Amino acid sequence: MNPIPLDMPPPTLAELYWLPPLMYWLWVAVCGMFGLFFGSFFNVAIYRVPAGLSVNEPKRSFCFRCGSQIRWYENLPVLSWFILGGRCGRCGSPFSLRYAGIELLTALIFIAVFLGANPPGSPSFDWATLWYLAFASLLLVGTFTDLDHWIIPDGVTVGGTVAALVAALALGFAGQWTLLSEFGPFPVLRHHWGEDGFSLFVMMIQGPDKLDLEPAILHRWEPFANAVLGAVFGWSMLYSVGVAGKLIAGKEAMGYGDVKLFAMIGATLGVTGALATFVLACLIGTLIGGGPMIVHRVMALADRLRGRRPAQRPTLLQKGLELFPVEESDESGPAQLVRRHRVWLEEHGSPRQLHHMPFGPSIALAALLVVIFQHPIRDGLAKWIF
Repeated sequence: MNPIPLDMPPPTLAELYWLPPLMYWLWVAVCGMFGLFFGSFFNVAIYRVPAGLSVNEPKRSFCFRCGSQIRWYENLPVLSWFILGGRCGRCGSPFSLRYAGIELLTALIFIAVFLGANPPGSPSFDWATLWYLAFASLLLVGTFTDLDHWIIPDGVTVGGTVAALVAALALGFAGQWTLLSEFGPFPVLRHHWGEDGFSLFVMMIQGPDKLDLEPAILHRWEPFANAVLGAVFGWSMLYSVGVAGKLIAGKEAMGYGDVKLFAMIGATLGVTGALATFVLACLIGTLIGGGPMIVHRVMALADRLRGRRPAQRPTLLQKGLELFPVEESDESGPAQLVRRHRVWLEEHGSPRQLHHMPFGPSIALAALLVVIFQHPIRDGLAKWIF
C-alpha cells in the first residue's frame, strides 16, 4: 500500500466511504434494496392516489376482493409474489404480476440513477443523487397513473416542481456541482451575454463546465435560478406545442398534466436538460405509438389481399355487446343487435384496435435517460447543433 503524502489534505466524510471499491458496490446493492421496498410503496400510490384514497390509511396493503390486510411477511418485495403464487393468502384471489414487476423495475431504476450520478471511480458522493432518486420515483408513479387513468396527479407534477426548486436551492448553497450547474444557462448568460444569439444558444447547450467556468466563480444561488428558468422553459415549451397542435388539428393535442410534468423536468434538469428530454420523448413516442399503427395497417392490407373485409375499430357499444347476456328466446331489438354483432364477429374476427398511448410515459422515460446518461446526451446534443 502506498503511503499517503504528508501534504495531502485529509479526506472528507463523503470521500472516506468511496475509497474502497468494494464499499462502492455495497452502496449500489443497498440502493437496489431501497428500490425494492420503495417500489412496494409506489404500487400503493399508483392504485390509491388516482382513486382519491389515502396512501397512509389503511397503512398496510389489502386484498381487493376480500378486503383482508396483507401480513408483513406476505408483502416482501418480489419474493412474496412468487412464494404465494401470485394469489391472496386468505381468499386465493389472483394478484397481477405487475406489482412484482414495478418493485423490480424501481430497484433497477434506483441502481441506474445511482450509477449515472456517481460513476465508478467517483472521488466523492454526489448529494444531488438523493433528489434524482426522488425525481425518478415521481416519474415512475406518474407513468403508471397515466397508463391506467390518463392522468398525472398534481402531487407528482406540482409537488415535484416545488420539491425540485427546494432541492436546487439547498444543493446550491451546499456547494454541489449538479446537473443544474452543468446544464443551467444562467452562468453562461451572466458571463457571455454580449455574444450573438446563435453562439449564446450553443454555449447554453454546452454549459459552464464546457466553457472552463470553474465552480468557484459560480454563485450559490445560480442552481436555483437555473431551476426556475428551466421550469418556466419546460412549461412554456410544452404548452406552446399543445396550443399549436390544437390550432392545426382542431382538438386537444397535449394534456395539461404533461405540461406540468415538463415544469418539474425543467426545474430538475434545467433548460438544456428539458430540451434534450423533449427531443428524446418525441423519438420514443414515435417508436411506441408508430409501431402498433404500422403493424395495424400492414395487417389491414393483408386482409384486403386475402379478400377479407378489413377489421374495423370497435365502438364502446360493440365492446359491451361482446359480453352482453342474451337469452335465446329474447326477440327484442337489443337482443337482435347483439346476435347480429356476434355473427359479424364470427365472420370477420374481433376488430383490431389502435391503442393510443399517452405522451406522459414517453416524457418520463426520456427524462430518466437524461438523468442516467446526462453527459453523453449533452455532448451529443452539442455536436448535433454544430
